[in-house]
Amino acid sequence: MPHTSDFIRRVLRESFSDETPCEMCRKKSTNNNNVDKTNGYHINCDQVSSRSATTSSNSITAPNRPLISAKESYMMQKVKSTVPKLSNSMHKGICGRIAVFGGYNMYTGASYFAAISALKCGADLVHIFCEKDAGPVIRTYSPELIVHPTLDQEYGMVEIDAWLPKLDCVVLGHGLGRSQPMLARISIILEKIKQLKLPIVIDGDGLWHVMVSPGILRGYTRAVITPNAEEFTQLVECILNREIVQSVCPDVDTLEDLSRALGNLTIILKGAHDMISDGKFTEHCHAGGSPRRCGSQGDILSGMLATFLHWAYSSQVCKEPGPSIIAGWGACRLARGCSEQGYNMEGRAVTAEDIVKQIHSEFTRLFESETFF
Repeated sequence: MPHTSDFIRRVLRESFSDETPCEMCRKKSTNNNNVDKTNGYHINCDQVSSRSATTSSNSITAPNRPLISAKESYMMQKVKSTVPKLSNSMHKGICGRIAVFGGYNMYTGASYFAAISALKCGADLVHIFCEKDAGPVIRTYSPELIVHPTLDQEYGMVEIDAWLPKLDCVVLGHGLGRSQPMLARISIILEKIKQLKLPIVIDGDGLWHVMVSPGILRGYTRAVITPNAEEFTQLVECILNREIVQSVCPDVDTLEDLSRALGNLTIILKGAHDMISDGKFTEHCHAGGSPRRCGSQGDILSGMLATFLHWAYSSQVCKEPGPSIIAGWGACRLARGCSEQGYNMEGRAVTAEDIVKQIHSEFTRLFESETFF
């Protein structure tokens, strides 16, 4: 009898075709801003599931879980192959030491949600390098996070120099601000990160720094940027000198052109469905998600992505489509699953905290079980 995983993969490959464009992509010319009407979920066209469940008018119920496509099963196996198996012989730090650079007195939540998501996803240690006034606030959110309130201090670079070689991945951009002194400091930090060949996730204000100085990351293929539709439009205008209409389902060719213009940098474009491209390979994540766009969902994705990036670059079996694409797809799939379950439980009241609470159950279901239904 064949191994269980091999048997499941063969059955899925024979039973389901590759993913087809989602319904929102096909309707984007006429319905660009509306969500799908089936319980508010964005539904992939080739999904096969029953919609006959009846609910009371006061209940909030997600559609029944669909069977997955062969393409999604293939990517799921790629991600699972990078996830480290836990054992009593492991030591603290082996599953990842992540740093989040960001946070000032007005925006402390973004860096916290990125950090706690990396930790809940499976990283062992997470540091936050923030401005002095933000440190005491972030410390009250969680005792699990190691907070360094030195980002705007004269001695800050000394401490950063001491810690960077001990890290496995960096998240940069949440609540950094756009001042000229911070831009100069971030440029120095990015150069140090590149010298150490650390994977890095750029989001939030970090994307603005990329627009101002695109050469700072051009060609560094261990970097991943995570723009939303508005940020993507601005990046295309700044780097490709091309005007496009802002859309939650933009053209794939434009995404690949932007990636190639940045030296095959990996881009995760967040939208009605997520697209992950390095200019050579492009993958789509159509799964789940929530029609309720509460704040910090992108921050949660960035933190998850940092952990997956470390695992992918540490893996000896991570081949095509490459570690950044595999890690990016895995983070998108997990974030969408958590958002879906958070919305299923809380409806319009769902917040980032509710989504974070779903990380353990969704991670277990997706990446630590033999089946994915």
